[in-house]
Amino acid sequence: MCNWVLQNNQENPFQLFVYLKLTYPSGKIQWNGLDKEYASFFLCKTTKTITNNFKKLIELEWLYYDEQFKYYRLEAIDTLRDERDWVKRRAYPFGYKDINNIRATLGAVLYTQLYKSYCGKHFKKHKSNVLKSESANKSFVVSYDVKKYAEISVNGIVAIFKLSKCKASRIKNLAVKHKLIEVKKNYEKLKPNELDVAKKGAKYRDENQNIIFKNGNYYLQHIDKIYSDLYFKKRKKLETL
Repeated sequence: MCNWVLQNNQENPFQLFVYLKLTYPSGKIQWNGLDKEYASFFLCKTTKTITNNFKKLIELEWLYYDEQFKYYRLEAIDTLRDERDWVKRRAYPFGYKDINNIRATLGAVLYTQLYKSYCGKHFKKHKSNVLKSESANKSFVVSYDVKKYAEISVNGIVAIFKLSKCKASRIKNLAVKHKLIEVKKNYEKLKPNELDVAKKGAKYRDENQNIIFKNGNYYLQHIDKIYSDLYFKKRKKLETL
């Protein structure tokens, strides 16, 4: 769902959808003037904008009016998944803290998907060692876990999720700004005789010459390394015929 929202530029209606899901867990909404004012205050948007986004949710069929009981109903997430064939089971549990930084959170969710895939392929999982204290006869855990950074490129995000390069870069920067992911620049110091080779190699491959000069030295800038500890849960598997 998060991927679809970014691909289709529906961040604003989605923001309201998440707010409504959290505020009305039963899925039933009267949507009177007071409801609109609360949403306007919390989301820091005008009531006109809130109303427009509410109408968009109806248009998207994420929300509908129940004629029998005279209130609005939010569609269940799994119903939406089933109708739209959103088969991916990884899900980020949104909270109120995420709502006003919705683009940053969506960006973090997107990059974390590739981060977790990269880690699953390139890093072996090690169980923490459990040592037993002979004196107290108690167990305690010694963990050797360290942050593992993965090379996730903006171009990779563009190719896989079909976003513009500008948007892929923007949501990454927002996720970093709000400390949802960490980015480590990846530089390789070039020797004097390697500079021309690096430039010619980039030109031959029709790539940007990611060579920078700082502190009296030239560096080749590789793909940024990313770390994320964003938590995903798994939703149920969609039923198939």
